Amino acid sequence: MYTKLFKLFFKENFTLKRLMGFNLKKSKTKTILMSLVLVYVVVVFLGSFGYLFFDLGKALHEINQTQILLSFIIIYAIGLSIMIVLFRASGYLFYYKDYDILSPLPVHSRTILFAKASVLLVILYISMFVMTLPIVFSYFYWMGFDILSLIMFIIAFLAVPLVPVIVMSFISLMIATLTAKFRRGKILTIVLVFVVFIGIFMLSFSINETDVNPFTGQINLFAGISKAYPPFEWFINSVSNHSFVDLALLVGSHVLLFGLFSYFIQGLVNRTNQRGIRSNVRKNNKALKYQEKTLLVTLVQKEFKKILSSIGYAVNAGFGPVILTVLAVASLFYRTQIESYLSQMVGAGVSSEVLILGLIAFCVSMTYTPSISLSLEGKNFWIIKSLPIKAETIIYSKIVFNLLLIVPVGILSILLFGISIGYSIVAQLILIGLVFVFAVLISVFDAIVNLYFPKFDFVNEMEVVKQSLGAIIGIFGGFTLIAINGLIYYLLSSSLSFNWIALILIGVNLVLASPLVYFINQKAGKIFTKLSA
Repeated sequence: MYTKLFKLFFKENFTLKRLMGFNLKKSKTKTILMSLVLVYVVVVFLGSFGYLFFDLGKALHEINQTQILLSFIIIYAIGLSIMIVLFRASGYLFYYKDYDILSPLPVHSRTILFAKASVLLVILYISMFVMTLPIVFSYFYWMGFDILSLIMFIIAFLAVPLVPVIVMSFISLMIATLTAKFRRGKILTIVLVFVVFIGIFMLSFSINETDVNPFTGQINLFAGISKAYPPFEWFINSVSNHSFVDLALLVGSHVLLFGLFSYFIQGLVNRTNQRGIRSNVRKNNKALKYQEKTLLVTLVQKEFKKILSSIGYAVNAGFGPVILTVLAVASLFYRTQIESYLSQMVGAGVSSEVLILGLIAFCVSMTYTPSISLSLEGKNFWIIKSLPIKAETIIYSKIVFNLLLIVPVGILSILLFGISIGYSIVAQLILIGLVFVFAVLISVFDAIVNLYFPKFDFVNEMEVVKQSLGAIIGIFGGFTLIAINGLIYYLLSSSLSFNWIALILIGVNLVLASPLVYFINQKAGKIFTKLSA
């Protein structure tokens, strides 16, 4: 029965139709486009992170410290497992959405738990493999490849996240239980997640040296962490020194703890699923007020309520604005480090304005709500579709919402960078204009992507936020638009100043955005009528 349940839960999450949101056999055009997008994603990911870690591996190899790459592998893998389990353990282990269907079945509850936990681990292992693949390649390239090291690496790699899964499962349950008692519990959870993220980011930034490769400054930190936590040493020794004793300690301890966790947690899982999450509801005695608002404003407010009601959505879509705000504020306190870093890059032929603009453009492209917000309507899409509201009005509300998320932050960051680095008023005004136009282009492009690639059929919202084709095209399509702007800058940089090039880029982005806006006005209604949840 375990095998049947595992296959069922696995297909529920990993069929191509569920991952992509459409039937590949019935839509050849979308299938071809999906294949091209996936190839593009792989090339961009391996070409960027792969190059940085390959360069880092070369530097470590020259000082005979290649094994430090294993510290990067294990810490990145554990960090990713912490994020995944934090968001998904509550729904996979403690609060099944399908508990009412599964509980009456003649199947032992422990079998259901094992099947659910197994699927969670599969999701975790796939994510860890994709994220650490460039580091793994760099390690085996510079250290030298042999079958024994690979086998021991795979065994140790599979054991590493088991203890973090245990810890983060309880933390996830605790957060879900405690925040449910607050009226704004999800907002509190979102804030806590960003506080932790910002703390880790600032720690990494504060110790990072002014090296062109941003991962070089993390060597001492990761090497120190590896020595402080014994399983890290076991992992490194088992792979680099072929230590069977360390491998046995790592696998034995982690598998034993995970086995005990899976066996004894059964009672807690049953109790949490039976009672569900009990939210605290307060009686409001204030008089009801009626305010007349425009339709667009009402729809934009709906988008804000939606993002604040979903932790995964808020954290992923809010990454761009938050990281940009942190960097801009940090520039006021780490001015010396930033000036030193920028001087190195300027010496390499890249102006400081271009670097700041590239950073802002990256954060703008990571704010991709229009490429997924229509999909997040889910099975309620028919309600919106049946309302007497024009399709283009709904689409524009999602575009305006995205602009409100990132444009004010972009303007603030330009002003703060202008203070810390010393840009002229004219340069700041031109940068603000370029950021605004580029944000409009990205938002309109993302909205059209979601029109063509909606994913209404989902079990967990994270399927839409991170796994849908709309999200992938939205993010990497934004990177493509950045590359187009970068190419234009490169071609004009030898003959024009930055301000003139920026003005030309404003015109180029307006030219690119105009037909997309026209497309929404003319075609959105027709596409909308064909969509179905």
